[in-house]
Amino acid sequence: MSASTIGDGDNRKQGPGDINAAESQIFEDDKLWYFRNSQGEKIGPFRYASEAKSNLESLMVSLEARLKPEE
Repeated sequence: MSASTIGDGDNRKQGPGDINAAESQIFEDDKLWYFRNSQGEKIGPFRYASEAKSNLESLMVSLEARLKPEE
């Protein structure tokens, strides 16, 4: 079983709007790609890292939209 990540591995505190930091949350396990949600649950599998990244970014955009106050 392999374990690798995408991105710089920066461990700084991240908010929902920090989509570039999302790349460091994507990881490979046994030639499939995953990411973890805010509850720490493994989401996937995805065949490609780009597919995992796209799904993670969509989740983050959705969460950010929920947090914005209505005007």
